Amino acid sequence: MAEPDVRRMSVGEFLAWEPGDGLRYELVDGWPRAMTGARIRHDRVVRRVLRILEDRTGAGPCEPFSSDIGIHTPRGDLRRPDATVDCGPRDPDDTIARMPVVVVEVLSPSTKHYDLLVKIIDYKAIPSLCHILFVEPDDLRAILYSRGADGSWAELSLIGADTEVDLAAIGARFRLGALYGDDPTLSGGTIDV
Repeated sequence: MAEPDVRRMSVGEFLAWEPGDGLRYELVDGWPRAMTGARIRHDRVVRRVLRILEDRTGAGPCEPFSSDIGIHTPRGDLRRPDATVDCGPRDPDDTIARMPVVVVEVLSPSTKHYDLLVKIIDYKAIPSLCHILFVEPDDLRAILYSRGADGSWAELSLIGADTEVDLAAIGARFRLGALYGDDPTLSGGTIDV
């Protein structure tokens, strides 16, 4: 298989370029970056997140999307969170969320540090974003960042199956354990950076 033509590009060029080789890419600092594949446990959590968000948003103005729909960052990157809730106008042919309000990243061992130290900066810079949820798939724990009315971000560690996840901007509340299918083999702990 031939290598895709990789060069520095804008978001528009990137969207036209995507090679369709079965890999997913993000645009970081103008360069395409292949995304890692997911383990089964990771994928199960992502599917549950999407189902819960779909149930909570219903027929309202907001809609959840998978990593197939990207989000554009102020510094010109295109990120593909595991789940995004978009509350802006939508065209069925769009490939980018116009007004992302919630993003969810299920952490992977190979990208956890990058997500928690680098992606978080990109996400916090998106003006419409109100909640950023990082979920650890191997333990009942997550970190929720929520933007206050003054624009500052609050960080909340969520530990244990019965801990409530409150995504107030979209009126969604659910138990952390629901993301794991109440898997009895998991316990709560801290997320190491």
